[in-house]
Amino acid sequence: MTGDTGAAGSFTDFNIDSDPGLRASMWERWDEVRDEAGAFETQGPVAPVWIFTRYDEVHDGLQDWELFSSVNDTPYTEMGQHTWIPEELDPPDHGKYRQLLTPFLTPAAVKAMESGIREQCVSLIEEFKDRGECDFFEEFAKLYPTTIFMRLMGLPVERSETLLQWAHELMHLSDLEDPDGSIRGNATMSIMGLLAELIADRRADPKDDVVTAIVNAEVDGAPITDENLLMMCFLLYMGGLDTVAGELGAFFYHLATNPADRERIVSDPAVIPQATEELLRAFSIVTTGRVVTRDAEFGGCPVKAGDRAVFALAPANRDEAQFEGAAQVDFDRTRNRHMAFGLGPHRCLGSYLARAELIIALEEWHKRIPEYSLDESMEVRFHAGGVAGYESIPLRWPPKQSRTF
Repeated sequence: MTGDTGAAGSFTDFNIDSDPGLRASMWERWDEVRDEAGAFETQGPVAPVWIFTRYDEVHDGLQDWELFSSVNDTPYTEMGQHTWIPEELDPPDHGKYRQLLTPFLTPAAVKAMESGIREQCVSLIEEFKDRGECDFFEEFAKLYPTTIFMRLMGLPVERSETLLQWAHELMHLSDLEDPDGSIRGNATMSIMGLLAELIADRRADPKDDVVTAIVNAEVDGAPITDENLLMMCFLLYMGGLDTVAGELGAFFYHLATNPADRERIVSDPAVIPQATEELLRAFSIVTTGRVVTRDAEFGGCPVKAGDRAVFALAPANRDEAQFEGAAQVDFDRTRNRHMAFGLGPHRCLGSYLARAELIIALEEWHKRIPEYSLDESMEVRFHAGGVAGYESIPLRWPPKQSRTF
């Protein structure tokens, strides 16, 4: 069964993790899926999976937590394997845990972090700006937000390369690369071991960081259990080390291959906050999963209790029914109600921090490296999945081109 487009026959085996089109050209492929199929059912390994790609359905579905539960946000796995807290909790329990993290990520808290964010950004750029080339993802995108978040959380910054490698192995290896799941399993155990040590250390020696705050917090008048502390820390670890890096890759790939937009940012830095929102809209990277709680009709689809639902932000944010010229990047777009950070109870808690990091990166990079392009002699690598992103973006530019500022 499909929604009102009635054209999902060719997409019955569509899988967000392995579809070749998503790996080759993700946003264009999502546009094709949305325009040809809209909302449709696919055959998942554990339950039917409904794919929703249009703005209105994604907008409404993400806010209807009573119909679409967050108890499992990975559509192709069995229920009960984990409970990432608070992501895989529904209200009211979700809010009890989320509010413990909120003080660290408010606009005021992010504003207080801004000088440190800017310092970290500049120090990374200075390492390679006179070289005339870099792998943008390896040398900047994955390191810049990671260090900031690790300090906020209390993770050992000196082990950042190892921590990033574990995150990559767990989240982005394909079944071909890890057919028996042993690499992902080992990464999970390594991450859990490190986080357990961190929790124990903060109990014995409190610091001014997120882990110390949740270790000493209570929910419903009782301390948080060790298991739930691990689930909270694990979720923070995975989210903090992946999403901003992925968006930075999408932003700079576009700018490196679209010189008019790059030149606009260089010549008119005041447009950067608005450009950030437009790039978030045009190149959303998150696809989120839910579990259907009861039989119902939604988006023209007869969803049933236990089915899985996928709400794809990338095609929804490029839906022509909501955004005129949706596939085009327009820094002067005036009506931009994008959903790059999600909606509803689970709207991204770190959105203020992410925006600050993205804006500062655009500002400081273009002060120092205003002219750059993709090095087409080198390989560009990309992964699809729940959080998509580039893994390698080779850039080059005329050395020593920094402006006076």
